[in-house]
Amino acid sequence: MRRAFQRCSALQKSLSTLPSSAAQQCFRRIDATRFAVSRSAPAIRSLHQSSIRRQEYTESATPLTKFADLGSSGVLHNNVVRTLTEDMGLETMTEVQSKTINEALKGQDVIAQAKTGTGKTLAFLLPILQRIIQVDPELANRSGYGRRGPRTTADDIRALIISPTRELAEQIAAEAKKLTKNTGVIVQTAVGGTQKSAGLRAIQREGCHVLVATPGRLRDLLTDPYSKVEAPDLSALVFDEADRLLDQGFWPSIQEIMTLLPTRAEKDRQTLMFSATVPQEVVSIVRETLKPGFNFVKCVRDDEEPTHARIPQKSVHLSGLENCVPSLIELCQRAIDDSKTTGKPFKAIVYFNSTAEVTLAASALMALPGAEQQDAFGRRGAHPWHPTKVLEIHGKLTQSGRTSASDEFRKADTAILLSSDVTARGMDFPNVSHVIQIGLPSSREQYIHRIGRTGRAGKEGEGWLLLNAIEAREARTRLRDLPLTKDETLLIPGMDLTQPADVPASAGKILKMYQQSIKNVPMAEKAKVYLAQLGVYGWCSRKQELVDMMNRLARFGWGLSEPPRVPYIVAQRLGLSSVQGMNIMDRGGDRPRSTGQSDRSFRGREQGGREQGGRYGGQRGQDRYGGDRGDRSSGYDRREPREAPRRHNDAFSY
Repeated sequence: MRRAFQRCSALQKSLSTLPSSAAQQCFRRIDATRFAVSRSAPAIRSLHQSSIRRQEYTESATPLTKFADLGSSGVLHNNVVRTLTEDMGLETMTEVQSKTINEALKGQDVIAQAKTGTGKTLAFLLPILQRIIQVDPELANRSGYGRRGPRTTADDIRALIISPTRELAEQIAAEAKKLTKNTGVIVQTAVGGTQKSAGLRAIQREGCHVLVATPGRLRDLLTDPYSKVEAPDLSALVFDEADRLLDQGFWPSIQEIMTLLPTRAEKDRQTLMFSATVPQEVVSIVRETLKPGFNFVKCVRDDEEPTHARIPQKSVHLSGLENCVPSLIELCQRAIDDSKTTGKPFKAIVYFNSTAEVTLAASALMALPGAEQQDAFGRRGAHPWHPTKVLEIHGKLTQSGRTSASDEFRKADTAILLSSDVTARGMDFPNVSHVIQIGLPSSREQYIHRIGRTGRAGKEGEGWLLLNAIEAREARTRLRDLPLTKDETLLIPGMDLTQPADVPASAGKILKMYQQSIKNVPMAEKAKVYLAQLGVYGWCSRKQELVDMMNRLARFGWGLSEPPRVPYIVAQRLGLSSVQGMNIMDRGGDRPRSTGQSDRSFRGREQGGREQGGRYGGQRGQDRYGGDRGDRSSGYDRREPREAPRRHNDAFSY
């Protein structure tokens, strides 16, 4: 605000010295200029043609490809070059870096089409950092006594980087802080999911030159008159994942943000835009935000096979939802065993369609019992998959929790990351060998985005999709023409877990491990998954089949004596209030109101359970694997329990 007043007062003084007619003429010229700026973007036939027409390099010019050359040629400050080459150990630029940095350092607006994981973060950080240092050379050096250069304030923002997700924003900010550690440039973040006051205090206390933000939080700061966050000297604006900003409906917020920034007539700035795809909607944004003469840098070849067309993808059909997590355990166990013989680490992202499913799967997998339950001192044994780590990430975690999980997975050689769709786009995880999707994705595009986490930069990878009968029918339409092949090499997916039967020892061992671990999962987590999945399957028209499937999961997958209760208003909204087998809360209180028993209800649940003995040859009075039913050991959960687990009657029949 202070700087804005200074500019306004200076303008008034300069105009007051002019004759009235001259002043009016000056204002008319300013208005005409603003109109010309707003209307000057021509109809664009092709972004390729635009970049060719406005190319400034001569045909003989060769783009620089070594970071050291940026310093020797004088286009990038030596302090920054030393940080790149000595501290970060970087030598050669990627294709997107070489093409984009060379163009952006000229000061032109640039739109770059590039995939995630190609080094695009540095491609926009280096030009904006150089631009800041050129304007204020004092910021090129870090001052003594730990100070980061000349004192700055919250209204001294020189560059804004807008990201669609807080994870991506944090990732960009971490890279920016590495890059600026030997300079006086201050980097801050403003993202949702964190306390606004904490981030604001950091900006007000330390100042800010580069702000990495998500659209919603940035709008909050700029519209809050008490935040003192302004950008009157803004010289660079970056849109990362522009297509995703559109997909998630952020464009109205961005348009509002643009009205809160200085106009180009007031303060010229460079705009850089990065996008994995360039649909017509992105072209429209380009026309609104980039200056005429912008450069289009394409780092995606037209003949390049996309990941979803290149890597092997397999679908696994489940007999029921109760087979889902045990099948996941079998798949992971087999991949871990294979990695020991091939020497290729197993590193997987497992996607679920709801946060509740992620939480329950994490609780179950982290609690899998080891070969030895405890040593002589009562200490828990090692996890059966050690050293493969099991991690979880989803929107209900705190920002620090999500950052910790993503950092740990990124650094790990072998790990399993159980995730909601927060990591489906934008996040860069190296060497992911498997992407496993549990359940049918919401769309074909979402399936492709998830698969894109593996097989990156030409590396190998594979995709797996686990589907129940309802999803398998829908997948024929939703995922048509994708190169999915049906896999029948796993044992557990096709087993009928509702009936006693003899199974191979390997499958029996996995099922026993799962039974022990799922007992340790609190009832509250199971109830949340039950409700969440009823919502996820809202598209399913066969409501009775859906409820029967969910109730089998509750009984045979979780060992519950009755399905979790569902609020009446929720059941009504989902069209399930009259479906048999629903355990609905009475509208007047917490009393359950049964809608009747279906063919696959909880009637006669003791059959095949405790009184029938174990499914795999156990004697009467033993558990389903022939063990002592009185042993209620809850496994090897290395996490602190979120709440004391409730005990349930064993309703497992397998």
